[in-house]
Amino acid sequence: METMNLKKNTWSYYSKFMAVSVALLLCTIMVFAQQKDVKGTVLDTNGETVIGASVVVVGAPNVGTVTDLDGNFQLKVPVESKRLRFSYIGMRASEFNIPSNGVMKVMLQDESITLKEVVAVGYGTVRKKDLTGSVTNLSDKNFNKGVVTSVDQMVSGQVAGLVITKPGGDPTTGATMRLRGTTSLLGGNGPLVVIDGVPGASMNIISPEDVESISVLKDASAAAIYGARSANGVIIITTKKGREGAASISYNGYFSLENIANNLDMLSAEQWRSYVKENNLTATDYGGNTEWHKEIFRTGYSQSHNLSLTGGSKTSKYRAGITFLDQKGIILNNDLQRFNANFSLEQKALDDKLTVNLSLNGTFEKWHDVPDGNVYTYAYNLNPTMPIYDEDGNYKEENGMLNYNPVAILNQLVSDKSRNYLQGRLAADYKIFPFLSIGLNGSMSRNDFLWGYYAPSTSRPAEAAKGIAKRETSEDNQLLFEGNLTFDKTFAEKHKVNVVVGYSFQEFFNEGFSAQNRDFVTDLFTYNNLSAGNNLLPGDIASQKNSNRLISFYGRANYSYDSKYMLTATLRRDGSSKFGVNNRWGYFPSVSAAWRISQEKFMSSLNFIEDLKLRVSYGVTGNQDIPNYKTLAMYGTGGYYYSNGQFYTQYSPNQNANPNLKWEQTSQFNVGLDFHLWNGLLRGSIEYYNKYTKNLLYDYPVPTPPYQYGTMIANVGEVSNKGFEITLETTPVRTKNFQWDMSVNVARNKNMLETLSNDEFQRDIVYTGARTITGLEETSQVLKPGSPIGTFYGAKYIGKDENGIFQYADISKDGKYVYADDRTEIGCAQPDFTANMSHSFQYKNFFCSFLLRGVFGNDVLNGTALYLNDANRLPGSNILDSGLKIVKQPLVYSSYYIEDGSFVRLENIQLGYNFKLRPGSPVKNLKLTATANNLFIITKYSGIDPEVSQDGLVFGIDARNYYPKTRSFSLGLNVTF
Repeated sequence: METMNLKKNTWSYYSKFMAVSVALLLCTIMVFAQQKDVKGTVLDTNGETVIGASVVVVGAPNVGTVTDLDGNFQLKVPVESKRLRFSYIGMRASEFNIPSNGVMKVMLQDESITLKEVVAVGYGTVRKKDLTGSVTNLSDKNFNKGVVTSVDQMVSGQVAGLVITKPGGDPTTGATMRLRGTTSLLGGNGPLVVIDGVPGASMNIISPEDVESISVLKDASAAAIYGARSANGVIIITTKKGREGAASISYNGYFSLENIANNLDMLSAEQWRSYVKENNLTATDYGGNTEWHKEIFRTGYSQSHNLSLTGGSKTSKYRAGITFLDQKGIILNNDLQRFNANFSLEQKALDDKLTVNLSLNGTFEKWHDVPDGNVYTYAYNLNPTMPIYDEDGNYKEENGMLNYNPVAILNQLVSDKSRNYLQGRLAADYKIFPFLSIGLNGSMSRNDFLWGYYAPSTSRPAEAAKGIAKRETSEDNQLLFEGNLTFDKTFAEKHKVNVVVGYSFQEFFNEGFSAQNRDFVTDLFTYNNLSAGNNLLPGDIASQKNSNRLISFYGRANYSYDSKYMLTATLRRDGSSKFGVNNRWGYFPSVSAAWRISQEKFMSSLNFIEDLKLRVSYGVTGNQDIPNYKTLAMYGTGGYYYSNGQFYTQYSPNQNANPNLKWEQTSQFNVGLDFHLWNGLLRGSIEYYNKYTKNLLYDYPVPTPPYQYGTMIANVGEVSNKGFEITLETTPVRTKNFQWDMSVNVARNKNMLETLSNDEFQRDIVYTGARTITGLEETSQVLKPGSPIGTFYGAKYIGKDENGIFQYADISKDGKYVYADDRTEIGCAQPDFTANMSHSFQYKNFFCSFLLRGVFGNDVLNGTALYLNDANRLPGSNILDSGLKIVKQPLVYSSYYIEDGSFVRLENIQLGYNFKLRPGSPVKNLKLTATANNLFIITKYSGIDPEVSQDGLVFGIDARNYYPKTRSFSLGLNVTF
């Protein structure tokens, strides 16, 4: 009975087990009947398979797999599944539709560098995706190629709204930078430069080869952390540092040939003789055939060699580099030699809580300057029949102030200059807690300048004085000490808070000395023995010493919620010794916010939008870039008097005191939209800004008495700048063997001088601009409320009469034309907009890149043509070929010589090859390049080049006395061991 019961129970359990098993089997069959097979391969942008990539069903994160050693995957997915999500470290996670046949071939793009990259923003860094202000960051791939001898040349045309102008090709002169327009009449208009945490540093302290990245802070939110010096924006330069790994040696160098890019079409000797004969003129024909405007030029060359050593461990990293530049200009005896050296060390200690950074930079340069700025005028002015040398082999000379032999000037006169820059920086950062750190930053820099000039007694400029010698020396020093606390913590995984508070002390002091003498018994001393001269006059010896200090307290707070909603607030309090005791301190606040729209749920269906962020900011920044002691009453030498056979110096007031002098203040509103679309295929930003500057510093006439001097500097004027900027980047083609990258930036700035007067100080109009014609007392530009800075002012040309005499409009409507009464606005040197386009191509190991840079809608006063078209100069001097078509008549500034200065320039084009090296080779990288700079320009401008002076308040004036632009061709080599 018990046995039967046991069998019965066993059968019962077995029956139940079988029933459950059958049920489970049926369920499994039903489940598998509702699934489908999907298989495929995952590749990277080079067409290589990706091993270990994650493959997950969208909507079913527990259903997934990874790719095998061949990059393949196979997966059973529910039949209702429509998309798979693929991801891999360093690549952009992407979703793809499942095709009907279930076979997929997927290419993953590299994760967007622009979203990952860390950007320097002043006293810290931030991920580009978390920026709330307007910042453009550039690295090696963006830098200009070819003959690049200075840091500013590296970024020309690469940043929307940043205009970098170098009118000529003189290797010894720098460029002018303007960011979002002109904001000051008396102070500086260039952006503040910060190098490795040192504000106010000189770009000449470093070689272009040593630059790692450059951040351009455009709006007030980004720049306000630098307060009183940031009204014109901030450029932060980060140099290359050491890296963990075995020691690596790199060499980068090039050799280049340069020639003048364009020249003037002057009358030849044959044309000159024909004109003299046809017009029955009496003139001296020397029998020669000299093209003076070509004789002063030569083929220039330059060579640059950079050697660097990099290496380190986890706790200690180092880098050392040296650069030698030798550049021979296209003007006779004009050259530059520069030697840069740098060293950086990063040391970690105390369980990585302490980080110490040491950097040393030095630049030593010497150059032979063009000794006489009028040498170009001499070359354009001289009679083309006059030979360079006379029959005795001496330099041929002609009477007249502007008739010096330019070849003699360049070979006889000496203008030697040298400059030594030294900068040392020591910084330390200690992590008190993982979320709290303290930082200290100190630096010292020194800039020594020396100039020696000598005009021998055999030269025209000094033959009457029997030789002229000059020496000048100056020394600039800068001290910096800063300390700050940084709090950086994330709460509940989504609330990120970063706060920086700090203190800064900076001191600048300068001193200089100059002396000159004449009447030397020999030319052998040149400028090395001034005491050998015998004609020391009053005013020949001068010296000066001055200093200023800046003390600052600053703070910045950043809040981010899940990288979706971001807020930044900044406040800086600056105290400067440059300003009056009543206004020595200034406050510079800013606030900005950003909204990452792409992370909102309502955007989830727009799969082509990878990132979309809206930014808004407002803030106030300052400008203190004025000379020292402008608030004080000053006395200076007011002439000399002679008594008892001796000269005595007399002193008189030359500046009124103004204790109310204060900062220029620029308020700026900015709104921007950043976007990444179609998996990074199209990326960029759109910006609108509105800048308004008040308390402009300028010189105003005042009555004497009660004032001791006839003018006073005061805060009165106002100027506005508003505009937009568009930056677009795209990669139209990216395959295994070929990639094409393109970027475009467009910027428009509208400048307006709003007012020059208040109740106490008045100026209705100020005449500015260089005088390009000897004898014309008027200038060619005006500062006029309601008009842009750089407005041309003169006669309005309306045609010619039957005799070819220019006719001008009667602006005053009094029935007759009078130049003084009928001048009017005839143009503007400010461009309507700028546009730049760069392309980069790579096919296997070959690569090519080029940059087109354009400026549109700007006017240029062709002062060269105004001066050299004057037939009254014949036969004693030379003129342009076009001058033969213009009859003799009085010269005036008129719209006839206002030309469209728009242009498109091929800034540079580079071809190169990256050698593919075998594994284990001691050579890690080998690259050859060929580059052309300034290959061509498209313009309607009839002068040498439309990109002319942009110095201070003077825009767009071709005044003939400037170094012409060059065209260069270079070969380069880059190798790493």
